[in-house]
Amino acid sequence: MGRTLAVAAAVLVALLVCCSSEVRGKEDEDVLDSLHDFLVTLAGGDESGEKTAGDLGWTKSTDPCDGSGGNNGSDSKWRGIKCFENGASNAGLIKVIDLKSLGLSGTIDAEKLCAAPALRVVSLQDNTLRGGLPAGVSACSGLTHLYVDRNQLSGTLPSSLGSLRKLHVLGVSRNDFSGEIPAGLSDVRGLIRFNANDNHFQGTIPDFDLDKFEIFNVSNNNLTGPIPKRTGRFHDDSFAANAAGMCGEPVFSPCSSGSGESKSKKTRRILMYLGYVLLGAVIVAFVVYKLCSRKKNKLGKKAMVGKDTFDSSNPTTTTTSKSVSVYSLPASAERSPTRKGAASTSLVVLRRSGTASVTSTAAAAAAKDLRFEDLLKSPAELLGRGRYGSSYKVAVAGGAALAVKRVKDASVSDDEFRRRMERVARARHPAVLPPLAFYCAAQEKLVVYEFQSNGSLHKLLHGSIESSQAPIDWPARLHIATKVADGMAFLHAAMRGDGASSYASSTSSSIDSAAAAEGAIAHGALKSTNILFTAGMEPCISEYGVIAPPLAAVIGSSRSSGLRADVRAFGVLLLELLTGKATAAQGDGAELARWVTSVIQEEWTAEVFDRALVSRDGVSEQRMVRLLQVAMRCIDASPGEVPPTMREVAGMINAIREEDDRSLSAEA
Repeated sequence: MGRTLAVAAAVLVALLVCCSSEVRGKEDEDVLDSLHDFLVTLAGGDESGEKTAGDLGWTKSTDPCDGSGGNNGSDSKWRGIKCFENGASNAGLIKVIDLKSLGLSGTIDAEKLCAAPALRVVSLQDNTLRGGLPAGVSACSGLTHLYVDRNQLSGTLPSSLGSLRKLHVLGVSRNDFSGEIPAGLSDVRGLIRFNANDNHFQGTIPDFDLDKFEIFNVSNNNLTGPIPKRTGRFHDDSFAANAAGMCGEPVFSPCSSGSGESKSKKTRRILMYLGYVLLGAVIVAFVVYKLCSRKKNKLGKKAMVGKDTFDSSNPTTTTTSKSVSVYSLPASAERSPTRKGAASTSLVVLRRSGTASVTSTAAAAAAKDLRFEDLLKSPAELLGRGRYGSSYKVAVAGGAALAVKRVKDASVSDDEFRRRMERVARARHPAVLPPLAFYCAAQEKLVVYEFQSNGSLHKLLHGSIESSQAPIDWPARLHIATKVADGMAFLHAAMRGDGASSYASSTSSSIDSAAAAEGAIAHGALKSTNILFTAGMEPCISEYGVIAPPLAAVIGSSRSSGLRADVRAFGVLLLELLTGKATAAQGDGAELARWVTSVIQEEWTAEVFDRALVSRDGVSEQRMVRLLQVAMRCIDASPGEVPPTMREVAGMINAIREEDDRSLSAEA
């Protein structure tokens, strides 16, 4: 009898478990009606909204989560809907509403939207939505992700956003929002991503704890005052292009004691000191007048043609027709002859060899008889300053334009720098801009190149907003990636000394045959500003080996770390090509890489790519994803995986390029 009861009990338990696994929730009809009306309003209302709802399958008579497709979120009867899976506490209820890039031009009805009780993610990006973000969105209490980027929304952000305690991601960038950023957002402990760039926000930034943030961007607004005290990993690009009054270390100058004060307090402070200012105005004006007069007299005496000198402590440049010098010969080199066995302080002109060269005949001819004194007397124009030095455009006799890289306090000796430049000059490749000449002194080094008037990849990708130039398309970006990869792979082989001959034969380029006996050399500063364009708009690598110290000739950590750093930098370069986003001016691309990684982890990979790419017809997103995978392998290889070499990276990119070419040929 007891055994029979035990068996019956076991059967009963099994039936209960079986039945319970089939129990799932279902959205109420009122919820479905509300969501249908939400989409109609979002699509512009009336007939156009009803048509959009019908096209997307949002009909009141169907359950969006009915069947296996609705539960796993991939084949829901309502397009853009994902539901909780079976077994979850909210199984059968709507989890995600994804309506990005559908051309919706209506307004957001938060009351209808928040009728879904278990809603977690809302994405309305890349539409032309009007109106504002309603305060009623706080009724979506379980919301974790809210994306309304790249619309035409306006007005102020509702303070009620601070009551969304489960919110992790908030994206409101590239709209017309104004007013202040709600202070309550800084109290949302789970918020780790906040994109509010390219709006018209005013006032000060709430005191976010940015140490815990993965993404934070409030650039291109009208914000003022102090930045958050804890800036974490974020730099000036997260706060750039705001009002002039922004302050706070370590990104900006320290805030004065009056920063953050109200206008009335500042006005009272100004009035308090106004008497002192007026009292000293006459004295200050007199002193300034005297100083300016004295300086003008000194400059007048120095303005004689052929007698200009340059003060190394004041590297100001000019583009006037007078012979104004940009460089300074160190005092030690001027006053004492070269010691026996020491590196020469004269300009060293590098010999041309091979045929695969970017340099034109005119530039090579101009550099052939170039002397250091010619650089001193030639008019120069400052092109830019960076972490390692400054770049100038110099017009020498005969009309040829040269580019001069001025490196301060380089970490290599003069003799070693000479050997490095000579080796790089001998490694000729169509995608490499070779040095024409160089100069070594005690405290600085100069490297001379042919000036490339078409600018850099950084300028082409991230030029000014006012630029009328059309964005570069996918084939052009893939072409740039391929050429730069080929050039870097060739240089790594030539400068490392092993396997160079076989690689050179495949690229029909000349290399240094003595490389195997010398130490390996990495680029050391590969970035989009060092990828220049020739007269035929072909990309070429500039400043190879100018910065990085030489690496050990034997296989070991020192050599692999330098070449590995180049591979990682190339991966960041690929991310710039794919995303259209710039890296921080003094950074190494880590922030851009973290952003891409976080987007991929959220399974929003399509959001990574530059809108100028995905909006064009005929572009293969599959090949874009493959190039993205190559970039991520370069930046952060998986645990236990050996990082790829530049030769392997070049092979992967060339395979993508060949497939893309075949696809274009087939379509033609």
